[in-house]
Formats: sequence, structure tokens, C-alpha cells
Amino acid sequence: MHTDPPTRRTPARRGSLNDDNDDDPHNSLTAMPDATPKQPPTFTSCLTIPVEGAVPIERLEPSSRPNRIDVGISAGPESKRAPRKSKTEALVALHNHAQASDSQEDKNDAIAEDVGDRVKLWDGPAIRVSPSLDMSSVKTPNPRNSPSKPLERPFGLTDCPTFRPTPEQFKDPLAYIKSISENARTYGMCKIVPPLGWDMPFVSETETFRFKTRLQRLNSIEAASRAKVNFLEALYRFHKQQGNPRVSVPTINHKPLDLWLLRREVKKLGGYDAVTRGKKWADIGRLLGYGGIPGLSTQMKNSYARVILPYEHFQDRTKSGSSCNGAKANGDDSPPSSPLTATSSPLSEPPDESERLDHKLRRTTRQTSQEQQTPRRTAASVNALMAGTSNGKPNPELHCEVCHKKNRETEMLLCDGCDCGFHMFCLDPPLTTIPKGQWFCHICLFGTGGDFGFDEGEEHSLSSFQARDREFRKLWFQSHPPSPDDEQTRVQNGDSSKDAPDPAVNRFGDIVVSETDVEREFWRLVESPNETVEVEYGADVHSTLHGSGMPTLETHPLNPYSKDPWNLNNIPILPESLLRFIKSDISGMTVPWTYVGMVFSTFCWHNEDHYTYSINYMHWGETKTWYSVPGEDAAKFEAAIRKEAPDLFEAQPDLLFQLVTLMNPKSLKDAGVDVYACNQRAGEFVITFPKAYHAGFNHGFNFNEAVNFALPDWLPYGLDCMKRYQEHRKLPVFSHDELLITITQQSQSIKTALWLNPSLQEMTDREMETRSKARFLELGEVDEEVDRPEEQYQCTICKVFCYLSQITCSCTTKVVCIDHIDELCKCSKSSRVLRKRYSDTELQDIQMKVAERAAIPTLWRAKLGKLLAESARPPLRNLRALLAEGDRINYPLPELQSLRKCVNKANEWVDAANTFIIRKPSRKRAKRVRGRPSAEGSSSGSFGDELIDKPERGLDELYALLREVESLGFDCQEIATLKSIAHDAEETKTKARDLLETVTSARERDAYIQECERLILHGSSLNVHVDEILEVEKIVMREQLLKEMEEDTDIDALSLEEIRHFVARARACNLSPDNRFYKRLDGRLRAGEAWERRAKEVLAKPQKSLEELDESIKAHTGVAYDADLLDRLVTVRIRGREFERQATAWLIPNGAEPKPRVQDVVKMVSRAEKEYLLPVLVDLRRTVDFAVDTESRCDAVLRNRYSIQPGEETDIFAIMLGWVKYAKEHLQIFSLPNSERLDQQLAQHYRWLETLPWYCRQHNQAHGQKILDDVVESTRPEDDLPPNDEYFTCICNNPVRPPAPGTVSDAVQCDHCYARFHGVCAANGGSCPFCDHQHWNGSIHKERNWHFCYLPTILMQAPDITKFYCEDWKQLEIIVHRIDRLSGVIGQFLSFAGQAPNQRAEYIPQVRHYMRKLYKIQFAVSPLPEVSFGLDLAGLHRILAGQPAPIRMKKRRRPKFIFGQDIDKDWADGTRCICRGRTHYLLGYPTVECELCNKKYHSGCVFAPTDATKFICPLCCLRKNRAYPYSDVRVKHPDNAEPDMYVDTKEMLDTFSKDIIYMKLAPPFQQTLFVELIRFTPGQPDSMAASANGGSRGPMGQPMASHSNGMHPPSRMPAPPMQPVPSHAHRTSPPSAPYVADRRSQPSTPIHHVPPPPPWSATNRASRWSNAAATAPPPTSRTHLPEHSSSVTNSPVASSSRKRKYPDDLPSPPSAVAEEIVLARGSPTSPKRRQHSNSLSSQPGRSNQGLSPSLAMMLSPNPVDVRSPPPPAPPPRHPVGPPPGHQQPYPPRSVPLMPTSVSIPPRLEELPSSSRSVPVRPMKATYAPREPYHDVDPRWADSDPSSPSRR
Repeated sequence: MHTDPPTRRTPARRGSLNDDNDDDPHNSLTAMPDATPKQPPTFTSCLTIPVEGAVPIERLEPSSRPNRIDVGISAGPESKRAPRKSKTEALVALHNHAQASDSQEDKNDAIAEDVGDRVKLWDGPAIRVSPSLDMSSVKTPNPRNSPSKPLERPFGLTDCPTFRPTPEQFKDPLAYIKSISENARTYGMCKIVPPLGWDMPFVSETETFRFKTRLQRLNSIEAASRAKVNFLEALYRFHKQQGNPRVSVPTINHKPLDLWLLRREVKKLGGYDAVTRGKKWADIGRLLGYGGIPGLSTQMKNSYARVILPYEHFQDRTKSGSSCNGAKANGDDSPPSSPLTATSSPLSEPPDESERLDHKLRRTTRQTSQEQQTPRRTAASVNALMAGTSNGKPNPELHCEVCHKKNRETEMLLCDGCDCGFHMFCLDPPLTTIPKGQWFCHICLFGTGGDFGFDEGEEHSLSSFQARDREFRKLWFQSHPPSPDDEQTRVQNGDSSKDAPDPAVNRFGDIVVSETDVEREFWRLVESPNETVEVEYGADVHSTLHGSGMPTLETHPLNPYSKDPWNLNNIPILPESLLRFIKSDISGMTVPWTYVGMVFSTFCWHNEDHYTYSINYMHWGETKTWYSVPGEDAAKFEAAIRKEAPDLFEAQPDLLFQLVTLMNPKSLKDAGVDVYACNQRAGEFVITFPKAYHAGFNHGFNFNEAVNFALPDWLPYGLDCMKRYQEHRKLPVFSHDELLITITQQSQSIKTALWLNPSLQEMTDREMETRSKARFLELGEVDEEVDRPEEQYQCTICKVFCYLSQITCSCTTKVVCIDHIDELCKCSKSSRVLRKRYSDTELQDIQMKVAERAAIPTLWRAKLGKLLAESARPPLRNLRALLAEGDRINYPLPELQSLRKCVNKANEWVDAANTFIIRKPSRKRAKRVRGRPSAEGSSSGSFGDELIDKPERGLDELYALLREVESLGFDCQEIATLKSIAHDAEETKTKARDLLETVTSARERDAYIQECERLILHGSSLNVHVDEILEVEKIVMREQLLKEMEEDTDIDALSLEEIRHFVARARACNLSPDNRFYKRLDGRLRAGEAWERRAKEVLAKPQKSLEELDESIKAHTGVAYDADLLDRLVTVRIRGREFERQATAWLIPNGAEPKPRVQDVVKMVSRAEKEYLLPVLVDLRRTVDFAVDTESRCDAVLRNRYSIQPGEETDIFAIMLGWVKYAKEHLQIFSLPNSERLDQQLAQHYRWLETLPWYCRQHNQAHGQKILDDVVESTRPEDDLPPNDEYFTCICNNPVRPPAPGTVSDAVQCDHCYARFHGVCAANGGSCPFCDHQHWNGSIHKERNWHFCYLPTILMQAPDITKFYCEDWKQLEIIVHRIDRLSGVIGQFLSFAGQAPNQRAEYIPQVRHYMRKLYKIQFAVSPLPEVSFGLDLAGLHRILAGQPAPIRMKKRRRPKFIFGQDIDKDWADGTRCICRGRTHYLLGYPTVECELCNKKYHSGCVFAPTDATKFICPLCCLRKNRAYPYSDVRVKHPDNAEPDMYVDTKEMLDTFSKDIIYMKLAPPFQQTLFVELIRFTPGQPDSMAASANGGSRGPMGQPMASHSNGMHPPSRMPAPPMQPVPSHAHRTSPPSAPYVADRRSQPSTPIHHVPPPPPWSATNRASRWSNAAATAPPPTSRTHLPEHSSSVTNSPVASSSRKRKYPDDLPSPPSAVAEEIVLARGSPTSPKRRQHSNSLSSQPGRSNQGLSPSLAMMLSPNPVDVRSPPPPAPPPRHPVGPPPGHQQPYPPRSVPLMPTSVSIPPRLEELPSSSRSVPVRPMKATYAPREPYHDVDPRWADSDPSSPSRR
């Protein structure tokens, strides 16, 4: 892990950070003398690229020192950096003098405004960036894209090793690092590539992540370059403050001399005197590149003596302390003589008198412009200023640092670096005049560069930093493309044809930049003297403040990678990491730091704090190049860099701790230092090892994260680092000693003690030595029990942590270590106290316990060695005890595994020996067994082995064990026992041989057998198998077997198992096959085993036949058999017979038993088929499958779930008939409840079908399509208004237009009402249908001569399957609902027009329009059977036609608006907002609801607060002519395309305008809403005399028009588009014959048969059902007239059998008219159909309670489906009529239904009081609204465009 130094200012002087000459913030250090002075110096900074989001860091001005008073200092403009102007002056002066020796005056005083040409990279506006970082724009881990490799690495470096662990190795990071450390440590670092599948997520919030950067000037970082600049600066300062107005650099052969290089080479050769004595000036000149020049050595020597040697002499005197210790003891204040005055400098030319006077003048008056900026301050001037600002008191602190006197203030100089005072005559050499410009004391002069650091840059977000890096890289490489000379080394070893991008290559236009190109360019810029590049680096970003890039348990507890061991937040606290014992989090060590790099940003040479390990992970981004020096070469590295720039280390001994210095790897290699490199890419780890120096730089924008950890092998390195910190007085991060003590407290394992003990022993010895020194000084001692804060035990002098003991004094709170006891205070040593954290005893006890734990493995090894050394065959008991002791040691012992293997082998031998030693229970002789043996079916050989039980092991195994134990090398008692057993076995073997060789007679046979039995008994006690004993045992068994066989003479009675037992014994004892008993037994055994095999084969079959079972049972007669096996056969046969009997009984029923259920039969058949193969089961299975299929189909039909399958008939009822018929004919053996229910439903269906008035017996079907077409055409809700054509006067729906010129019209005219008719229409009846009541009272015969009031009853009486599948019922349903709606509309109209005041001629067009509808429908329409609306309308027509049209005054009416939101559908969240649902991100946005129209709006869209209690939407405000309180509202009409023209709704409402009024408005300057006006209903201005066209109002208040003949309605607006509702296809083919409900049961046949497959099965798909016999039609049905049969055309559309949800689900009429049948337009989907009744509930659209349902539906904004449940409506303020929910049927004509007054809506209080209860005015002939129907709130009916006026 690399860190950058703390932010510093760059000026070399101490004290003030702002030089008085620091006018230019971008002065560069590149203007040093060069061999090619023609190249102008340049300065390029990335800060010249402005980026949005980059914020300059505000810096606090440094506080002045208390004794510092700046006199006359003019502060220039504040700069972001504090450039080191003294260096700038030195370089410019020297460079200018080298170019032109004396062409300009005062060159040494001139400060260059620009050291070099400042390159401006960007000339445009700031680059815009997004708030968050686009992760697709950076390089992320991608293991598939392998980077290409260069042929050769720059500087010839070797890459460090790269490790690729397996997933198993990757599980434990510290264990894996420990395993590779031996190899990787020699390189100082290594790279680890995670295995595939491991993908650490990047969790930082890129939008909120912000960090500060530091500025890095590349050519100021390199050691040699900075040393050169520091030397030249100090040299220039020295000569300048000696009063030299001109400083010139010597030139040799027109080439400026490199003074720094000259001085370095001279020092290498021993210095000026040594080179002069050795006459090596010519050699030095050649080293500097000057060859073949006459007098070279003289020129080199003189140049050195003139310029450098005086500076060295002054430096030597200063170091010797002469200049600071020259205080005159005698008090002589006279200025001493100076060997080097202002005019005696070797570098100066003698100034003229004017200059000398000018110098003096400027020292006193400070009037020049130069001095106004950089005044030379003296003590007198400072005190004079203080006297004016501090009550005239002089500064008591101002004194000379040499003589420490405060007198002669006018001759005291103040250092511009430290503000210390010096008498001019106390200086060495002394000064006679005040120096010109700045003056520095010797400490500041030689301390140049000691405070070098990086300045603060800007504060960035990730996206702003990426934008700056991307633009800087592109501009830089486009202007500095890679050199073509290096093309051969830039060739990559990779597949150039691969499609994946190469992560090692970047492209900037046509320029290809590789990693090698960036590396070369970086080092070129670092070493370039004339090209200064400044970049930013976001280093040391604390993850505690800005968040880690990896998930943690606090931020992402559910992310599995938060617990991953490779997570850098977890590595420091892993069990093997020593940093987990540190008691507090250390940012950067135990808590990760993050690093954000850009191109060329670098981290300088350093090693980790306390020499710990570090691990660095790159999340994403461009490559990071690393360089490393292994820890073994750390001393070489430090020596090399000190040799390269000794002056830097002289000024800063702790320079390498500051992380501000680079050194070229090539220079390090030349110095003998091993340097290695690697390129880290996204998703890779880099590990650095203890004490290894490392550095590197970034190739571009990247994001890294790093943390430290420590393994046990780090402890010696940590101790060395602690001592080094103490030498350099560097503040350590933690206490090394406290860490060791903490480890002893928290880990008591042996493993810890082994690696901790050496370090703990060293710490204890060191501490005891320290305490001995303190006791020698006789200091007081005190013990403490608790830990103090770290700052209370840190040495004030050397900064080391003195955790175990500190020295303190009562006079101060400071503490010191034993080495700095004299610097603590001025008290006597006896008053100082040694403060101890642990006493000597406690400390030694801690160390002793650890040492004891560490010694446990060693002690165990000693015991093992002693045991093995005492005897070549150690006792097994001791070995076992030592093994158990080792197992209890919780530490891996390598010797333990070997001991375990030895003991295990010995235990195995002892176990084997115990098989001979430990006696088994005595084996009993096998007796005669008549039962079944334990091993069924065992062979005779194995059964014989069981009869003759023998030991498992013989003598050979016993002797093998004895031979084996000789080589194992241990001793135990089992060895002697085993040898004794072997001896006894040999004796028994000899006796057995003797018995086998003995030949006995029959008389001696019994004694011989007894002797054999005794020997067998003795042999069994040995537990050793002896073959001779086995032979003797066979003799005894043979004698016993023969005796038993002679006793059991009835061999035929033996069972199969008994015979098998005898045969096995005979074979075991080698009985002769010729024995007569053996022959008989063997024959019966073979026969019995043959029967057994056949029986088992039958039982093993999955399906058994009864014939095979019977045969197997019969075959056991006469053979030996197994009784259990025979019982199993019999049981299986009995169960099969039972299944056969049951199946036969079901297939051939006797009529007495109940019919079985189908599911019971299926269960039985399934159970029987698993075990038996019976023909009757096959037949029963096929029959029951048919029954199951039939039942399932019937059930699906009854549940309305059946759909016609492909290939079936289209007539669903014909299909049902086939099912029922098939069930009756072939499935009568089963109980089929579904089929019976369907049979009943079918009977009810056909009976219901015959009740339809339009059912035709001749064709056996209902001809309802034509009726439906007429009803649909006549009952459209949008056609309730009469046509606006004056020629619509005929009873038909066609106009009677005048004939063409020259032709004669066939039209006729009624003499009473003057209506004109077509000739054809007039011939039908011979009279005017409007006036003649005979057309309506039944006198004139019509085909449809029934009454509508009976149709609802027929509709409700239909069975379920009729409602589900019958198209005739669907047609009837539509007819009933449509006629019911029309009936309600006509009935309400008649109720109103039946009153005498309302009978006006203006209503004639409406009456005729209704009569045309009823005339086309033909049948009588009304709710009651005794009423006919046609007859009532005819009577009303005669009354109205005889009255003249009255002339009335029109009433004013406001215009009405329909906006775009009114025709929109509700959006997904239920809103109908201003946004019109076109902005998807508003879905789910908070809404507000209008209290008038109840519509919801997004609060943001209408600028309304979400908590508004009373909100009125903008549309309602427009209609109500109110101002919308939250914003301006403008209305735009699509017909006017002018952008600034809007509709003036306020003016239109105020003037009751008939036209649209526009107004021109300026562009909006506040919150404004725009609304689109879709349609406009003109208003009616002031009252005017009604013309002949009429001026009255209809029943609903709509304007009507009466024409000259009283028959011309007004024009209407076009109807809105209607929502189509899905319709069912119309069925055209009913069943071929009426259904016959025949329930007679078919007689059963005596022989069962399998029914044929049903017609719908796949095997008989082509067959058709036979038609049932026709029956006579019912007497209530009418015969369809044959002359009309041809006019009814069947629709070709295929029928659908699915259930309808809507009454209008029917196919389109066969006509070509594109007309959709829609009833419920108010909602996109109609509600489910509910049961219809004659009395329909009213629909609450407005406050019209008490009116009939039809009229209520007509008055509602939408014609609501009457089947829908009514939504709740708020009760009116003044209810009129019946209470809510009351049903009022249509009364006779004599009872008027229209109330005399209407209820006032809730918002009508805004109208005049005279308008609140208004009697109903007569209506004109048209009353339906002209505008489309819309759902509106009844309270706003007066402002809704679709509601009638209520004024």
C-alpha cells in the first residue's frame, strides 16, 4: 500500500508560505542549463482543463509566527500553489547569463513572468459530466481478455511472479500468501490473479463519492533533478545575498557548464583539493562531455573556483558552527572586516558608483518598484512598525541569533525564511551593506528543498476526475505520439486477430498507445529538464469517510462478498494476521485506503509502515505499473539513492519516509540493486513483502484499494523498523511492544508461542536492560495496572512508544525513554520516576508462560528420542502413551505421524494375533434339522462348510505373524503367547495324522471314533485350523449320518428342505455316491428343486394367469415340495378367482344388485391389473374407460367448461345427444350420475326451445336471427334522437326525397299529419302508420304478433346448459335487454308527453322516431301485457299533429367544453391527469382528487400540494369560470396553429358565446398548465325570438328545432367511437330433430359384451350420431310461415360453445354493415351477468330518484348495462319521489311519472335563488344529448357538456 506525504507548500524557505515575488503560480523548474538550450521550457498542467464538478480546495492562510511582522509586503494575488520562486530566480538568472553574458542589465534581479511557455490544453467551456460514473466506460475485470505482452520491458527489468490460485487455494488468503512467500519474497512483490467466478463487486456510490487530489510535478519528483535544482537555488541565493548584481554561468566551447554535475564529479574524486593535486580537471571535463578543447583543465578549475568553491567554503564554516557562535565576548559592536564584500565576489563585476548609491538608497527609503514588492526588513523597521501598532513598545523577542543582543537594530537583518534576526557584522563573512532582494540565513540557505511536498489540487467526483483524465490523455498523446523508432519494441506478443479488446492498448483516434509507450513517456517526463507536466492524484482517500469500494457487514450485510476473506476490510483481522491484535483501527493500515489515479500520477519509493505486508486491489480502470526492490536489497537501494542525491538526504535525513522522491530503475540497476516490475490491471491483487521498497505510476483513470497486514514472519522486520523510526525520530503508528503483550493475552496456542517466543524474549531482555539502567541512576519506580493513552507513553524526543516503562517527572507531563532522560527537564535525576506497566515478575511470568508453551513440542520430541534410544524394541505400551500425549498437543508434530503409523501397525498385528489367542465360544455340532435352513437355496458345498465349522486361520498365518513381528520393532506379551499356540498346534497335527493312518476293524470302530472325537475337541480349543483335524471330523460325521439315515427309513415323507439338509451333510463328509440312501435322496432332491424353480417363476411374473397357477399347484403331487411356497401359490390363485368373479358380475349384471360406481370399478380394475392377466379384466377396462370419458365430458358440459374439440361436430347439443344415447345403449351397467343429469337438462332445453315465439316446428329450430337484427338496429342507444334530415318522414328508415327533375315520385302524403311515405311503405296496410291505430292494435296481421312482456319470463326459465351453450338463448337475452332499455325510454317519454301542458308539436319528430323503431320490431312493446307503446304513441301523434307549433323565447345557455382529459381513459394508477399518461416515471406518483369531478391528478402535474383538503381540478375551474389557485391554465384549440393564440374560456362563458373566442398571450413566466380543447358546444346568447325552426326545449332541457312542417329535428354532433365488446359466433344449425326424452332401460343380454367405442373417440372419429325419432311440436309453438323461411339467412360464422359473459356476445349480423353491438360502454369490461327480472333496478347517474329504470338509464351520462350492480350515489339534498332503492314499475298512461320539480344539485347554490326549484318545462322533440356520454359527477351536471341544462 502506498501513501502520499501530507500536503505541503513548495517554497524552500521556512516561515511565510507566500513569497513576496510569488506572482506566477505556474513557474516551472525546467529552466536549468542544458546542452540544448534552443528547446524552450514548457509547463503543462491538467488544471487547465476545466471540468464540471471539480471544486478548488479552499486553503487557510498559515498563521504568522508571533515574532513575525511583515513590513511593506504587498500580497499578490492568491495562487493555488506556492511555487518555489527562489529556484526559479536561480535557474532563470543562470540560464539567461549562459545565453547572453552581459546584454541585459540587472538580470539577476529580474523575475521571469513565465519560466517556460505555459501550454493551454483546453480553450473551451468546462467539460460537462454526469453526476454518476458510467461503469461501462472504465475497464473492469474480464478474465477472457488476456493482455498482450511487450517483447522487452523498458530498462530491461524482469517481471515479478504472477500467481493464479485454484478456487481451493483461494479460500484462505493468508495461508496462500504464506505458501508463495518463499518464492515471491525475493522479488519484493508479486501479483495474484483471482480464479474464475470470483468477482468482487464495486459498491461505492459514484454519485456521492468525492475526494481531494494532490498536484504532482513530474520533473520535481526525481531525486537527481530535485537535488540539482536545490543546489542551484542555494548557490544563487548565496551569491545574490553577498551583493552580486550579476551572476553568470561559465561556458566552455559555447556550451553552458552544468555546475551541479561538475560539483558531483569533483566530490566523487575527493573534492577540489584532491582533484587539483591529482591533476584530474581534464578528466572531469571529459566526463562532462568536453573533449579536445585547449586549456580545458584550466577552464574547469577556474569555473569551479569562481562559482562553487566560495559557496563550499561558506558551507563548511556554517557547518562547523562558526557563524552561529560568534558572539563577541568583549562586547565590541564594531562590524568586523569581511573577506568577501559586496564587490569581491568572484561571480560579480564591479558595480559603478551609481549602482552603489542606489543600493544604499533603496536600503533606506525602499522607493523602487522592486523594493516595494520585496522590501529588505531590518529590526529597526520592524520595531518602528510595531511602535505604531502596539503603543510604541519595541518587540522584546527580536534579537541577533549570533550574539543574542538586541541592540543596533538598524544593522540587524531579518531572514526571509525564518524571520530570525542577524547583525550584519556578526555574519561570516560580515556584510557592510543591506543585501538587495531576499536574504536568507545559513540554516534556510542550506535547507533548500527540505520542505518539498505536493500541493493540494481540487475536489472531484469520480466522473469529473475521469473526464479530466480522459481529455488530458487524449490531448497529450495526440500531441506526443509514440516514437516510430521504438516500433520494434512495441510489438506485442498477442493474437492481433482476436475480437476482444486488448486491455494493454488504448486508442486515441488513429494513435495506438501501449503500456510500454506510457511507461517510457512517464520516465521521459520525470527526467525532462525543460518539460514540466503537472497532474493530480487522489491518494490516501480514507474509506472510513468516503466508504470502501468493497461491501462490508455494516453497509451490505446481505452481500456474500462482505464476508469474503479476500475483502480488504477483512484481511487485517483474519486469524493469521497480527494486526488484528492492535486495539484500535488505524486508517491506512487496518482500515483500507482508496486511491484514484490519472495518467502519469505516481507514488514514490517507500516501504510500508513498520515494514508490514500490503495488499492492493484494483477495482477498475487503467493499468498501474509497479516497481519493487526486495527487502534484502533495501540497504543497497538506500545507499544508491543517497549517492545519487546526497544533498537531499543531508537536508532531509528522513527523505525516504516522505514519499516524494523517485529514482530511475535503470540507475538503481546500475548501482547493483535488484529491481522488478509488474503491470496491475482491473481485478488483480499486488502483494508487497516486508521491508521491500516499491514505487509506481498510473496509466490513466483507475480506482485501487489497499490495506496492510502482518504474518508471524514479520515480527523481526517490525522490530528493525521500530529501531529505525527511533533513530530518525519518526512517529510510529503503533507500539511494537504493546502488540506483543496483546498477542500473549489473546492467543495462548502453542503455534502462537513458537513464533512469538523469540520476539518476546528479545523484548523482555531489552526492557530488563532498560530498567537496570534506570535503577543504576537511582530513579523512583511506580507500577500501573491499566494502559495509558498512546500519547502518554511516547518519548517526547525520539517519538518511540515506551509501553512497558517510561521516565517522567512531576514537573511535566512529558515522558522520555531511557536514552533521553537528560532532555526531559532540568530537575535532578532523583526526582524522576520510572513508570512501569508491568513489574519485573509479571513481565518475566508472561515471557516464561510463552516459553513453556513453545517448549512443549520440543519436550515431546525429547521423550520420543529417549524412548527410541533406550531399546531397539520399545514396549508397545510406552509407544501408545507417547502417541496419546502427542495427540493432546494442539500443534502439528511431524514425528507424530510416523509414530502413529508405527503404533497403528503394531495394533493391527496385535489384533491379528488375538484371533489365535482369544478363544471363541465352543462350536456345537450340527444336529438334524427338519425345518427350513437359515441360508435358503444355499449350495450343498457351502452348507457342508457350515456343518463342519473350522477356525478361520491356520498354521501358515500363525507363522507369518511371527515372522512379521520380527521386523516391526516393538515388544508385547502377545508374541510369547502366539509362539506357545504354534507349538501345541504342531503336536495336535501329529496325533491327527496317526489316527488317519490307523486301520481299524468293526470291533474297534467305536473306540476309534471316541478317540477321534477327543482329538477334535482338543483341536477346537487351539483356535488354529489344522487340515488333519478336519479330515478326522469328517470320519466322525460320516458315522453319525449313516446312523440317522438308517433310522429315517421313510424318505418319501421328508420335505424338500430336509432332503437338502441330508444331501449337504453327505457331501460334506464325502459319503460314497453309491450308497443306497444317498441315491434316493439325490433323486428326490432334483425333482423337488425342479418344481420349486417353476413355482417361483410363476410367482415372479408381474401378471399371472389362473391357468399357470393351477398347473403349478397340481404339479407338486409326488415330489418333495416347500410347504410355504405352495401356500403362496394357493393364496394368489384364490385372490385371482375373486377378481374374475367380481368383473364377470359387473359385466353381466343380474339386475338384483345395485349398479357400481365408475370410480369403484376403476379402482378394482387398476388393482387387479397389477397382478393378474384375465380376459374379463381387459373387457371391463375398456368398458369403464368409455364410461369415465363419457362422465368427464358430461361433467365438463354441466360445469360450463367444455369446448368443442377439433374434428367434432359444431352443434354442441347434437354432441350431447350422442353422449347420452351412447350411455343408454352401452353403459347401462354403471351408475352414471352426470349422464343422467345431462339427459334431464337436454329434455328441459328442447322443451324450453319450443316455448320461443319464433320457434318453427316445420324446421325444428328457432328463427331468431332476423328478429335480433331488427331489434339491434332499432335499439341502439346513440340512435335515440330523431334524424336531423327533414326528409325522414316515412315509417321506414329511409328519407323520402324529392324526385329527380323529369321523374314522377311514388310518394304519398298523410292528410292528417302531412307525413310523406314511400309508395311501397304506404301499400303495407293502406294507411298512415303514424295516425292509424289499426297498425298497432292487432287489426292488421303481422308476423310477430306477440308481446314483449312475456320474453323475460322465457329467458329466466331456461335450463343451465341452454344458458351456457344455446345461441338462441343468447339472442333472446340481447333482445330482452335492448327492448327493456327502449321500453323504459319510450315509457318515460310517454309519461311526460302524456300531460296536457307538455303536448306540443315540437315532439312529433321524436314520436315518429320511436314509432319507426316499434314498427320495425313489429311485436308489442311495454312492461305490461295490457299496454302497447305503439298504440300510445299513435294516439299521442294524432294529438300533436293537430296542434300548431308555439313560438317561444330561447333561454341563454353557456357554452360547454370537452377537453382532452375528458376523452382519455383512466391511466394504470387510476388517474386522468394533465400529463395524459404519457410520462411513465409518474406512475405511482402522489395524487390529489378533485372534490367536484372526483378525478385523480398527479400532484406534481397540477402543482398542487399532496395534503390539499379541498382541491378543485383545473378543468372544473375552467368550466366553472374560476381561477385555478396553483398555476395559470391556458387552453389550446387544435384548429388554431398559432403558438401564442389560446382559447378565452372566461370570455366565452361570460358572453354565452356561440363561437370560439381566441386571445393572444405572452410566453408563460410562471407555473402554467396547457389543456387541449377537443370539442365545443356553442352557447346560446341573450334571448331572441324563436324562428320557425323552434326555440323550445325537450324533456331533458336540450334545444330542439321545429321545421316548417313540424317534422325536422335539429342537427346532431357525430357520435363518439364506441368500445367493441366481444361477441359470440351465432349458431345456425340446431339439432336435426327435436330431442326425445326416452328413459326406457334396455334389456340386458345374458352374455356380456364390450360396447363399441364412442363416436368421439379417436378410433371412431369419422362416425356420426344417429338422429333421434321426431316428435310432434308442442301446441304453444307457431309454425313458421314458408314464405318467410327463405328470407332468414344463416350466418356462416362457426359457433362457439364457450360461456358468454355479456348479453351482447353474438356474432355480427350477416349484413355488411360494420356495426358493433355494445351495451356497457362505461367500462372496458362488462360485469358478470346476474339473474334478470321483470323489474329492473334504477341506475343512479343523476339525482333522479323515483323515475323508471329506463329513464334513469337514459338520463345517465353513459347507457349503463342494466345487469350491472348500481354504484352507490350520494343522496340529494332535496329528495323527490320514492326512497332510494325503491322500484317503481311503469304505471298506466293516466298517471304521470315525471315529477313537477327536480332536486337541486349540491353546487346549484351558486345560481340565483329563483332557479333552485324550477318546474319542468315542456320538452322539444329531441331530448337526447348531442354530445357523447361521459361519466360525470351529478353535482357538476350543470357544467358537464353531456348533461342537460338545469337553469
